[in-house]
Amino acid sequence: MRNYVIISCMAALCSCNRPETVLRLENPLAMERPDEAFVLTSLQLKSPGGEWLPVVADADGTYVPSQADDLDGDGRWDELAFVYTLKAGQTKDLKVAWVNRDSYPVFKERTSVRYGKMTSPGKIVPLTADVHGKYDLPRGKGYPYQMDGVAWENDKMGFRHYYDGRNCRDVFGKRVPDMVLDTVGIQASGHPGDTYHVLADWGRDIMSAANSFGLGALAMLSQDSLIRSGVLQEDRTDIIDSTYYNLVVEGPVRSIFRMRFQGWEVRDRKVDVTETTTIWAGKYGYENVIETGALPAGDTLVTGIVRSFNDREPVERNVSDRYTLMMTHDRQSYDKEWYMGMALILPRENAVELFDTPDTGTGIIKTWCVKLKPGADGKIRFNAYAAWELQDSRFTQSQPFFDLIGAEGERLAAPVKITVLQ
Repeated sequence: MRNYVIISCMAALCSCNRPETVLRLENPLAMERPDEAFVLTSLQLKSPGGEWLPVVADADGTYVPSQADDLDGDGRWDELAFVYTLKAGQTKDLKVAWVNRDSYPVFKERTSVRYGKMTSPGKIVPLTADVHGKYDLPRGKGYPYQMDGVAWENDKMGFRHYYDGRNCRDVFGKRVPDMVLDTVGIQASGHPGDTYHVLADWGRDIMSAANSFGLGALAMLSQDSLIRSGVLQEDRTDIIDSTYYNLVVEGPVRSIFRMRFQGWEVRDRKVDVTETTTIWAGKYGYENVIETGALPAGDTLVTGIVRSFNDREPVERNVSDRYTLMMTHDRQSYDKEWYMGMALILPRENAVELFDTPDTGTGIIKTWCVKLKPGADGKIRFNAYAAWELQDSRFTQSQPFFDLIGAEGERLAAPVKITVLQ
């Protein structure tokens, strides 16, 4: 487990002659915005270049949790990301300090991505990139993946994507704010093992995906049939020619990774899909951005949420004319032990129609789905959320969870106004 300290002194500040940069944040809502996420580009901040990186500071000089991210791997920072809590209706001025790369403050880690793979017997290592092809699905003896694929977490919840060809998305319920998934799914022998379906001090895997696609995975609706973006565990041949994983950035306030599916077989056509997933500190979920090549005529991309064991009625809600909220709450963990809520928030321009899959059959079952379409920028966006009672006892009841997701929708619909003053 890594240890982090918050540095509050102003070390190695830029001595270049430039006016002070002030960020004015204006909250238009009469509600608090805890850990609000902000992104500014190097162009917006007029980067001085060289080894200087931006960090946000409060009026008294205390650094605000920030990170300067190189998103394209060229060695130069592209975006400043930070989180800050605003009170209801508050206007707040923060400063941008320029810090030498070697003196950048170290903040408490509140997000993480873990892709652990066994590269030799008993040795699991984290990888930042990987690929598997149509005919090399990992199965049986020597199965290499620590948690079946990539896992990501923050101080609230954890999630994972089955990279072994199944391409389902699952939920880890956490009981602690620490980053823990680097140690989960490893047996004493050093081999991958299912250690996370037993309740531990940190939490456990809590969602039963069964023959759904979990929370926020993808399928294609083609000629009235749902076609998975993955195969079943017993299958030995993938329906995707090549699947790529890349870690984009891992930091204290946000982490980003990308999955690229090249040559997904949809009937007599092949489709390319890219998913970029971002998790921020303090949130109960993650952001997903999807880009696709041309889809077969009449076909529609779909995502959704596994339905509860008890088939308790899900809740659909609209926030103004901008967002659709899909919410469930029930004893929908393994064996109905605990209450948990799951939700999707989608821009209205990306959500076409909601529908249910059958309860039985050989395909995708017991899933509440939404048809997707690209927005004006050609991309599909949605946020996926989960919360459970052992992280916060409020979530034994449905209303606190629905209130949480409703407030998140309100904040998305009325973003903070941020002005760069120089």
